[in-house]
Amino acid sequence: MKGSLKEWIKRHPLEAYFALGIVLCFATLFPAIYLVPQGHISGQIFTFYLGRIAVYSPIIIAIFVTRIICPGIKRTHFTQRLKISFPVWLIALIIHTASLKQTAPQTVPLFGLIILSIPVAILPAWVISSAYSGIDSIRNMLVTLVKPRGKLVYYLIALLTFPVIHIVGSVVTNILNGSALLPQMSQVANLWLTIIITFFSVLLFSGGINEEAGWRGFAQIRLQAKYSPITSAFILWFFMVIWHIPYDLIQYAGGGYLTVRIGLYTVITILFTWVYNRTGGSILAVAIFHASMNSMNPLVGILPITTAGNIIFVIFAIAVVLVDRMWRKLPAGHPAVYQET
Repeated sequence: MKGSLKEWIKRHPLEAYFALGIVLCFATLFPAIYLVPQGHISGQIFTFYLGRIAVYSPIIIAIFVTRIICPGIKRTHFTQRLKISFPVWLIALIIHTASLKQTAPQTVPLFGLIILSIPVAILPAWVISSAYSGIDSIRNMLVTLVKPRGKLVYYLIALLTFPVIHIVGSVVTNILNGSALLPQMSQVANLWLTIIITFFSVLLFSGGINEEAGWRGFAQIRLQAKYSPITSAFILWFFMVIWHIPYDLIQYAGGGYLTVRIGLYTVITILFTWVYNRTGGSILAVAIFHASMNSMNPLVGILPITTAGNIIFVIFAIAVVLVDRMWRKLPAGHPAVYQET
């Protein structure tokens, strides 16, 4: 059985990636939400760590499948890996602790948040240091995390698209309603530290490298070897919607699921695909894009999601599809197309 599973993964790496990624997410998150008792601190801590494994399932499975289909090993010295992973771990520890501090009750001591964050910070350190892995296939998959490709302008687009469209959408909405253009913008200055912490927390832990290193670095690049970018985007969207189900059962319990996940998320996936291709397959670019998107959450009360903003997103997506002719397959030598070795 073990050998046949490996053979199946080698023959069907994409199918294996999506199936195993969803299974790992569901197997960790559903028990964390519905089965682990929350009445005691031990249950809460267990749930906390299960959730962190769940959000890292895209890249955990990407590395697992890559090691199976391309198992060649060239040793990397431990001290060399440590020189990379330790500073990343330390930075991640600080960011994760600061992120927990934003939402934790005042009664929770800082030392306790640091202890909670110590093992979680290992995850981004492991992924980023894997960009220097002695296994060629893993290093090639993750290299754009540390050696990004593409022009600077696309990284600026990744960073600024969501805040700019939120601002423009709010301005248009306020004009149509006869209100002041941006009546609450002065409050943004009070949230700058929260926004920065949220951005880097998402980048490292909850949507940036943990998701995009797998969705793009493993899946999209392989999908685009078979299909056009727009078809690849829709396939990715389908499996990412399934992967998000455990989160969405809570997040959209009050409604809005069809509008966001089935409607707007389709458009956003197209834009992510476009940024990835325009930067020659840079994981860092789409990780920044994802972090920028989620870092808008603290500003919802000031810069809410508006119909005008959503229309701008749709127009932007249609424009990039038409300009880049995303219905056409990319050439075989394109850096965002998987090259068989």
